[in-house]
Amino acid sequence: MKLKYYEVDEKELLQEAKKGKRIAIKLPNGLSCYACKILSFLKNNGIDAIFLAESCYGACDFIFYDDIDRIICIGEAEMPYLCYKPPVSFIEAKYDFDVKFIEEALPFIEGRKVGVASITPFIHKIEECKKFIEEKGYKAFIGDKSRRTAYNGQILGCDISSATSIANNVDSFLFIGDGFFHPLALYIAVRKPVIVANPIEKKIYSKEIEEMAEKMIKKRYAHIAKATECEKFGIIVTKKIGQRRLQLANRLKKMLERHQKEAFLIFMNDINEAINYFDFDCYVSTACPRVAIDDADRYEKLILTPIEIEILLGERKWENYGFDQIL
Repeated sequence: MKLKYYEVDEKELLQEAKKGKRIAIKLPNGLSCYACKILSFLKNNGIDAIFLAESCYGACDFIFYDDIDRIICIGEAEMPYLCYKPPVSFIEAKYDFDVKFIEEALPFIEGRKVGVASITPFIHKIEECKKFIEEKGYKAFIGDKSRRTAYNGQILGCDISSATSIANNVDSFLFIGDGFFHPLALYIAVRKPVIVANPIEKKIYSKEIEEMAEKMIKKRYAHIAKATECEKFGIIVTKKIGQRRLQLANRLKKMLERHQKEAFLIFMNDINEAINYFDFDCYVSTACPRVAIDDADRYEKLILTPIEIEILLGERKWENYGFDQIL
């Protein structure tokens, strides 16, 4: 089955859908426009399913449903350490490509030792990419998977540890994938050149990553500076199993109160424009780390990350800015 640029194994989809009587499908935001196509495919094969039309930031983004006995998540790789209730079947969406196109990225690589990282739709080609790079005279490294990732070399918006674990061994990183959030997070974490090879566009990005990262950091610093005027903080906590960080939320609450700020916990599974109307001056999200960064322009009020709160309160130095991760 073709979904946008990606291929989904129909046989695997049907096989997993037959494992329950009350089936629901869940899709990342980029694939949600294909919900009807998938539901129709299942119905034509004798399976009635429900579409969970909720946010889906990844394999971490699940809560308990007592009226469903299996969820089919299409487009994401599982997080092996999580225990899903009801059970979740992950059907990955893959993009096939000729690895030879990454030869165009080689002139931008600084040094001869390069770390290779990727995301779910392209991760099945990472070993082939490593071999191709090494055939061109480079020494290539792929970091081991973490408890939150299914594959070696895979990075998430909330976990780039497979790449940072090899940062001391490499001069540059090659990120194979689409979008800029992941390579930006990687660049900010390692402060080494990150070259993006986008298999869909067949384009290479190099200096653009550093420029975008510096621009984004300046914007985040502006948010932190503006938050110095805030007195009432809402600390957002989610019940989603891979994003639930209540202990962190309580630690931030105590930290804010030590600095004579009012701080209160807010349980909220889907962060939305409703926060504009609550009478808090500023928010800190302990849920998905991407919310404060990617969705900042959606909200009239500030949302900071836990790391940004530490900077705001002087508990962390400005030069130690980094992306929030769930490890």
